[in-house]
Amino acid sequence: MTQDCFDSLATADVNNRLPKGIHVTKTDDASDLGIERMRCREEELPWGYLYLHNMTVPVFERQMNAYNAAHPDAPHACFVHRSYSYKQKTERGGVKKELKPTVSGLVFLQGTTSDLQAFLRLYYPQYHLVKDRSRNAPASITNAVMQPFMTVLRNNPERVTFLRDPFEKFARDHVKLRVLTGIFAGYEGYIVRIDRDRQLVFDFGGHAVALRGVHKEDFEEVRESTE
Repeated sequence: MTQDCFDSLATADVNNRLPKGIHVTKTDDASDLGIERMRCREEELPWGYLYLHNMTVPVFERQMNAYNAAHPDAPHACFVHRSYSYKQKTERGGVKKELKPTVSGLVFLQGTTSDLQAFLRLYYPQYHLVKDRSRNAPASITNAVMQPFMTVLRNNPERVTFLRDPFEKFARDHVKLRVLTGIFAGYEGYIVRIDRDRQLVFDFGGHAVALRGVHKEDFEEVRESTE
């Protein structure tokens, strides 16, 4: 699930830099669907994440399930990033498709940064939360962003690609857009052509992540505050 190829969006309009073929509406501050969707979940707990060796992920996941069952009043929901792997069934041919933890062992835990750090110090002192490179602090992903992300990874993980380039690189020659429709309403990022497919590249806890299959959604331009 790692992608390091990057091509500028060749179809971007030279004059206004908005991508052709993408439905971009006029910004309406009074009816900002994306922002309202985020506000309705402000009080829900965010998520942090850590990298484990992929061989240890199943054990860690079982231990977290046991911990959460024993601490129903203060659980830390656990989500494992899995992707498909393919291997030959027999010498005669055929391919077997398996859903496995990613090579990096990407594991998400729900909770505030301070609570997760205290939990890890007590139970898993060998593990640490991954930092958001842009903030130089442990990544904290809102639940409003995390829920659609988990839904896609459960149902169609091949739609999601973690990119090696920093998110800021994709701002060059691209207009920042906000998704207005679908389960990713509220997500902000850039429409970029990757592997001959237009994908939404967004900032995900300090990583640039590309998402396929959003080109039919409605977008609006994100206007940066001048205050």
